[in-house]
Amino acid sequence: MILYTIQDAARELGISPISVRRKIRAAELPHRRIGSLIRFTPEDLAAYLEAAAVPAKPVKEGHE
Repeated sequence: MILYTIQDAARELGISPISVRRKIRAAELPHRRIGSLIRFTPEDLAAYLEAAAVPAKPVKEGHE
């Protein structure tokens, strides 16, 4: 099983480690606690990205 550190998760998400910590505190980013360590699975990061997706607006007919 692959487990990412906060620094690894930040790199994968393209944000700072401070932003990762803020998202953890706000319960926006799924994670695992192993003792005092915080770790992320690839599925945790994928779930965050999926939840953050903004759907595209439908194209109006005749405006392609």
